[in-house]
Amino acid sequence: MKYKILHIFSSYSFGGAEKTTLLLAENLQKSGLCDNIVAVPYGSKLYQEAFKKNIKLKAFKAANSFDPSAILRLVKIIKKNNVNILHVHQGKLYWTALLVKFLCLNKIKVVFHRRQDTRHSFISKNHYKFVDAVITVSQAVANGLIKYEKVDVKKIKVVYNGVNFEKFNKNIDYSDIIKAYSLENKKVIGTVSQIVDFMGKGQIHLMEAAKMLKEEFSDLRYLIVGSGKGLQEQQAYAKKLNVDDIVYFTGYQDNDNVPKYMLSMDIFCLLAWDTEGMPNVVVEAQSLEKPVIVTNIGGNTEAFIDGVTGIMVSPKNSVQVANAIKKLILNPDIAKQMGREGKKFVKEKFVLENTVKNTLEVYEKILRH
Repeated sequence: MKYKILHIFSSYSFGGAEKTTLLLAENLQKSGLCDNIVAVPYGSKLYQEAFKKNIKLKAFKAANSFDPSAILRLVKIIKKNNVNILHVHQGKLYWTALLVKFLCLNKIKVVFHRRQDTRHSFISKNHYKFVDAVITVSQAVANGLIKYEKVDVKKIKVVYNGVNFEKFNKNIDYSDIIKAYSLENKKVIGTVSQIVDFMGKGQIHLMEAAKMLKEEFSDLRYLIVGSGKGLQEQQAYAKKLNVDDIVYFTGYQDNDNVPKYMLSMDIFCLLAWDTEGMPNVVVEAQSLEKPVIVTNIGGNTEAFIDGVTGIMVSPKNSVQVANAIKKLILNPDIAKQMGREGKKFVKEKFVLENTVKNTLEVYEKILRH
């Protein structure tokens, strides 16, 4: 049977969750087994990117979980397009989707896509009782739902995000990045993430490590790719640490530029300190044969192999970060071997075909029952 899927997201930003939503919808469509509609705010980055890929779009926004206009809008889209599965990619819309299901007299199935390893309030926990299936991006997220939200394990399926290996490949020309930041004959350590606040994804700990290593390794440079509300605070902190001459903030970079920035790095770091569902950037960096330095929280531990494809460090521990960087700089053969093993690892575990196959299995199961 052909699945008629409505993917919903009310965010105007374009982070990892939005990017993987788009990639999933695009490849489900390519499978030939799905008719996909993506309902997102008109003019949002996700709307624009989906339009470029000729994915069927519907303008949709929700002020809150119980926005009546949003609920009625979804009901209208579902009935007009004979949608049989509502795939929800944002926690804010979980109750919205369940109310839509009720108004559609349970003629549709609802799938929650859970990307974050965070806790819900008491009231919000109850929405898992009424959903038909929950897709999680890592076993860590699944474990959290089972332990703290008391979600029925039979409803949960772990589906790892796949990597677009066509986009993340070593043949891309990144000489413009090297030239723009004068990185010739330099060793480059970098990270890619939104900077939602001062702490961000641990970029400040990378800067602190840079300060520790500055005197000993004068040829090290650091790229912090991303933007957000905390950008100016982090820039001020780099100046305070006296590393603003070797730490470069690139600002927001679109999908086409991110691989080039990653290729310009010798070592990739993701130093998230509070929670992490599944760090797509760590997987993408490994697909480009970059050794990684990653904190041991949430789904991070599933995204690489400590001691084989990278080095694990504790959150908020700049000393460990500095030591890990130093080890890889002083042992280039180990760094190269980790890069090779990293590519092999992600090619086995994070394949788009598997993401599509496992998602289709969820659809088939809930429609069958």
